[in-house]
Amino acid sequence: MPPYLKIFFSNALFLCFIAGSISGNENLDTRISVGFESKYFKNSPKWSEQSTDVVQTSVEGYIELFYPFSESYSVTFSPFIRKDGIDEYRDLFDVREGYLLLESNQFEMLFGINTVFWGVTESINIVDIINQVDTGDISGDQKLGQPMVNLQFLPEYGTFSLYLLPYFRERNFPGNEGRFRGPVVIEKSASKFESSDDLHNLDIALRYSHYFADIDFGLSYFKGTSREPLILSNAQEELSLHYAQISQIGLDVQYTYLDWLFKSELTIRNGFSETYFAAVSGFEHTSYQIFNSDSDFSILLEYQHDSRSKDEPQVLSDQDIFFGYRITLNDMSDSSFLGGTTYDTSKYSSTTFLKYETRIYENYKFQISLTEFSGSQPSDPSYIFDSDDFIQIKLTSYL
Repeated sequence: MPPYLKIFFSNALFLCFIAGSISGNENLDTRISVGFESKYFKNSPKWSEQSTDVVQTSVEGYIELFYPFSESYSVTFSPFIRKDGIDEYRDLFDVREGYLLLESNQFEMLFGINTVFWGVTESINIVDIINQVDTGDISGDQKLGQPMVNLQFLPEYGTFSLYLLPYFRERNFPGNEGRFRGPVVIEKSASKFESSDDLHNLDIALRYSHYFADIDFGLSYFKGTSREPLILSNAQEELSLHYAQISQIGLDVQYTYLDWLFKSELTIRNGFSETYFAAVSGFEHTSYQIFNSDSDFSILLEYQHDSRSKDEPQVLSDQDIFFGYRITLNDMSDSSFLGGTTYDTSKYSSTTFLKYETRIYENYKFQISLTEFSGSQPSDPSYIFDSDDFIQIKLTSYL
C-alpha cells in the first residue's frame, strides 16, 4: 500500500471511529454536498486517442465533519471523491482535511491533512506553495490535501506559522482519452526525485503575517520538493517527471484605500538550475450600488511576470496582462458574475473566461462558465489547449 494511503486510512479509521462514537451528538457539525458537472467542447480533439465525445460529465461528493471536544480541542474530517465519465485519470479520492486541532489563546497545533492557501491576487497566486494542484479542476483553484504538522504562534504583533510536511503529493495529468493534454500521455510511474527520500522528503515552510493600518502582508519561506515537475523527453519520445529540491521566499501585500485594493505577490526561487524572480501586481476597484441598485461592480487589472528560463518547469504566466470584472448582485440567491482575459504580451495568445453562479432555493448551487483559448503558437505552452474551448455547467446539492 502506498505510504500516503496508509496515512489516509489511519486518519480515516481514527476519525470515522470518533464520528461514529459521537453520532447523534448535537455538537457534531456535518455538511454533505453532491455535484454534477458537464463540459461541452465545441472543437474536435487535437491529439490522437483523445475521446471524440463533445460532452464530458463527472460527479463529485464532499463531506465535512467537525466535532469540538472542548473549546481547545477539535477534529475535522473532509473527504472528496470525483468520478469522470471519460478520463479515468480525473477519478480522485482525496482527503482535503483530516486533522486534530489543539488551540489556545496564543498557540495552535494541527496534526493530519490540511489545505492551506496563501495569496491576495486574483489571476494567479505564486506564493501559494504548500499543497499540490488538483489538475482535475482546470481552473487550478482546487488543491490536494497535504499531510502536515502545523504550529502557529499568535502574539499581538502577528502570526508565526511553521509547517512540517513529511509526505509529497505528486501531480496528476490527463489520460489517453482526456482533454487538456499534449500529444503524449504523462505517467506518474516515470517520476524521478532529486531527493534520495523520494516522496518522504521532509519539506519545511515558514510564514509570518500581520497588518499595519490599511496594509496586510505575509512573508513566507519554503524549502523542499517542487510542486511543479520538470517534464523530460527521451529518445523514444516518452515523457517523465522530475521533481527537484527548491527553496522559495515569498511576499504578499494588500493595501486598502477607500474603494481600491492594491495587491502584489513576489517570489524569489532557487529552482532546478537557476534562481529566478516572479511577480503578480495589480488592483481591484469596486463601485457600490451601481445605478441605484443593490449590485456592486469591480474592475480587476494585474500584470504577471516570471523570469524563469526553459530549463525550469514552464508556466503560462510569464509576461501576461489580466483584465477582469466582477458583478455581485447582493440578492437573496447570492448571484454573481466573474469574467476576464489573460493576454500573453510575448506570445500574443489569450485565455478568456466567464462565470455565473447563483443559489437555487436553499440547497442548490448552479454554475455556468465558458473558457476559450486563442492565438497560441506551437512554442507556447498553452498550444496544447487551443482545441479545448469549453462550456461547463455544474449543479451542486447541499444535503
